[in-house]
Amino acid sequence: MPGARSLLLAGIVLVLAATVGAVWLHEMRPQSVVQPAAQTVGTRAEKPQPPALTADEERFATALWAVHREATRSAVAMSFAGIAYQTENRDARALARSIEPLAKFFHDAEIEVRTMSPPPSLSKTHGQYVEALALYANAAAEMLKFIEDGDSQRLDVAHRLDVRASEDMLRVGEVLWPGQYKPH
Repeated sequence: MPGARSLLLAGIVLVLAATVGAVWLHEMRPQSVVQPAAQTVGTRAEKPQPPALTADEERFATALWAVHREATRSAVAMSFAGIAYQTENRDARALARSIEPLAKFFHDAEIEVRTMSPPPSLSKTHGQYVEALALYANAAAEMLKFIEDGDSQRLDVAHRLDVRASEDMLRVGEVLWPGQYKPH
């Protein structure tokens, strides 16, 4: 039974990594500014374009982008650290060395974003982003608790928190950077 449990846990970590990897790739892919006319017409018919951001919304999106870029990288790094632990080395100290700076980043980023002042039209989006960072911080904390006590249930909890955080980040991204718009 312990072998089956380890295999299940490794599978969960792989799914988590795949999800975060997909989010990361989605966030980092280049966006072409010019679209062929036929594609533009087809796109508009299928899905209406969201309204352009106001100047205040653009300023907020630009400020948040600096945090978002690093948050995406850190989420991927956290997943890969879990995968490496499960599939390669089972070295708790190496896992701790990987997770500790990420836990600090997510905690600090949550505080930084919480202090940002979004325009009223983006207050819900801002709250969603703060919650996503808190979820990532809690996921990292659960992984560190696992290192301390060896309770593998903590890795399951960390996985669920990470998935929720990734989903929230995607929703925020669709509001602030539709089509992967990247503020200048």
